[in-house]
Amino acid sequence: MAYLLLVILDDLKVLPSLLHAWRDAGVPGATILESVGAYRAHTWLERVGLGALERLFETEEIRRRTLLTAIDDEALLARAVAEAERVVGGFDRPNSGILLVLPVAEARGLRKERPTVPEVASPPPLCAGWREMQVGKIAHVVGLEPVTVPSDAPLDEVARALAAHPGVRVACVVTEEGRLIGLLDLHTITEDLLFYILPEELFREITDLERVAEFAQKTRIRTAADGMQRPVWVKETDTLKQALMLMHEHRLSGLPVVDEAYRVVGYVDLLGLLTHCLAHREAEREEIR
Repeated sequence: MAYLLLVILDDLKVLPSLLHAWRDAGVPGATILESVGAYRAHTWLERVGLGALERLFETEEIRRRTLLTAIDDEALLARAVAEAERVVGGFDRPNSGILLVLPVAEARGLRKERPTVPEVASPPPLCAGWREMQVGKIAHVVGLEPVTVPSDAPLDEVARALAAHPGVRVACVVTEEGRLIGLLDLHTITEDLLFYILPEELFREITDLERVAEFAQKTRIRTAADGMQRPVWVKETDTLKQALMLMHEHRLSGLPVVDEAYRVVGYVDLLGLLTHCLAHREAEREEIR
């Protein structure tokens, strides 16, 4: 059984990231078409006049991209859909786009090339060391359950969910299927609460136009989708070293653990990883003595 995966992108900035993700996932190829939504085109023509009809596909304001790819492997299809949702940030958000999966009765020419040399797995390192311990094992020992919230959850609801899990400081914003589309850290939620509790104190900090714009942006945060940042994650087979570097790079105190479809299956926090590091460091010192 083959399927036609169709994605209409509203945000052209995510197109390179989506193509890169699909290539890494093994999607055989994709066709990209310029497209314009009928309602947006109608509104635009009413405003600028029919004389601009010949410029319809040249106007960035209403121009979109439609991606088409045919896939005959259900596991690959699931991963391609998951990658699209991750890159776009969830198709349930306004102005994100549309994703459709259609069955195809017959398909030819999907597989023109097959690898002639079988892939050879790299041999395991002679001594992996505790820095190479897999995240999944550490998460199991620490035993923290992830906090997942839908994209339309109010921030006070997210705050209550985190309060019910004191060891978790980063909430995972997920789709209805549990796929990760964003992160919401405790600092962002705290700033939102402070805005409503002590607005006059925060207003005193405004000293220039840049701070005015930042303050105005904060006032528009109402839901998890409004305040979330791009998703960062680890998989169960990733290492402690990789998790620590990601937390350092993105200034996060915790990371979700996801499966191959980017469904959240666990959580690791910085304190738990550091405790693990200190324990092994002490063990190494004892061995030296």
